[in-house]
Amino acid sequence: MKICLLGDTHTQHWNVKIPETDILIFAGDAEFRSVFDVLDFNIWLGTLPQKFIYCIAGNHDFYAQKRHDEICKFLTNATYLENELVTLPNKMQMWGSPITPQFLDWAFMSDRNTIHEYWNKIPKDIDILLTHGPAYGILDIGIKKHGHLGCTELAKTLKRVKPKYHIFGHIHGSYGIKKIDDTTFINCSVLNEEYKLINKPIIITI
Repeated sequence: MKICLLGDTHTQHWNVKIPETDILIFAGDAEFRSVFDVLDFNIWLGTLPQKFIYCIAGNHDFYAQKRHDEICKFLTNATYLENELVTLPNKMQMWGSPITPQFLDWAFMSDRNTIHEYWNKIPKDIDILLTHGPAYGILDIGIKKHGHLGCTELAKTLKRVKPKYHIFGHIHGSYGIKKIDDTTFINCSVLNEEYKLINKPIIITI
């Protein structure tokens, strides 16, 4: 089964070339600021070749944070996840969450001292962990001088959960794939730090 992975389109989704795969997973930051953004994104999803599409929100998706019911109502061409579990068509289990550590006043952010309350909900037996942001130290550098920006509590959680795949975006400057022990980490941000569309969606076969 082939899966197309991408995130952080920031309203540029219509310009992304999506290859044909079985599943598409979106890692947040479509940039939902109003219901019109949600409707436009949903129309775009409807043009894609994938039969199964799964999405989470990100820190730029304020409308999703404020209007959860409307996101679920209008995002009809995808399964929307917000700190919850879903079973993929191949029976793999995936947990999706938009939460990232607090930084200024963005959406879906949690204080670093209490963010573990979200991560504690992640089941141990999942195959795929889908979060908007990375764990500390793994594909989490945007601009080198700022250092690692990932979540330390999420890094601790990964040692407990041990998913086969951890899919995320958020830190545009660390696009790519890295395998550590039995987990493959994938930062699928399609924009760079200057918000230019330079990266392709990542395709994996599972």
